[in-house]
Amino acid sequence: MTTTTNGSIERLLKLEGAYNVRDIGGYPAEGGATVQRGRFFRADGLHRLTGRDQELLLDKGLRTVIDLRHDDECLAKRNVFADSTALAYYNVSLINPATTIEADIRCLGDMYVNMLDECGPQLGRVFTLIAEAGDGSVLFHCAAGKDRTGVVASLLLDLAGVPKELIVQDYAETEINLAPLMAEFLAEMPEEMRSAGYDAFMGSAPENMEMLLEHLHARYGGAEAYLSSIGLSEAQLAELKRRLLEA
Repeated sequence: MTTTTNGSIERLLKLEGAYNVRDIGGYPAEGGATVQRGRFFRADGLHRLTGRDQELLLDKGLRTVIDLRHDDECLAKRNVFADSTALAYYNVSLINPATTIEADIRCLGDMYVNMLDECGPQLGRVFTLIAEAGDGSVLFHCAAGKDRTGVVASLLLDLAGVPKELIVQDYAETEINLAPLMAEFLAEMPEEMRSAGYDAFMGSAPENMEMLLEHLHARYGGAEAYLSSIGLSEAQLAELKRRLLEA
């Protein structure tokens, strides 16, 4: 991670085989703290990472990878770290936004709200793995690093006390980073889904994350209360906060 000429933090990793691998550190958090850099990375698909890319991530301390895709995705585009002996790899299948057909899901924001309400066991597993990961950094990813990954990232940042507007900003950046892959994603989408308007679910408009955060706080009281409600212990929550905030 580098600092740009205007003093802002450059979180995007310049890799050859992925476009949306980002450190979520550097954001201001509660009590004047800062989310620690080099602890948590969010990412798009890792199936095309080159040997150089893999070495770069391992050199940054990567020791745990959590793949949020479903089985078909994992088989079609196998994670390069799936059989690695250099780190721990886990697959926890969250819902796939591209194939979630529900009448009341009108936009991505609805989908994220639905994920919070309906995928507690899966999200509980993800956050338990993060809390118990031990030394080294953790990377979590899906296909685009936008929807499933975006929900996990937002919960981590909210738990750290990062201001809402910065969580929304972090989410919205994906649309810029993934521009080179949009044609590929659209080509892979079944024709019946394109004709049904599902191509509108390809972006990352800020209002979608705003919907998730409003629901998170209105219904659950924020990320800490939500994670507690889906089974994380006080010790696990304390460990998550420690990893997020302590140097």
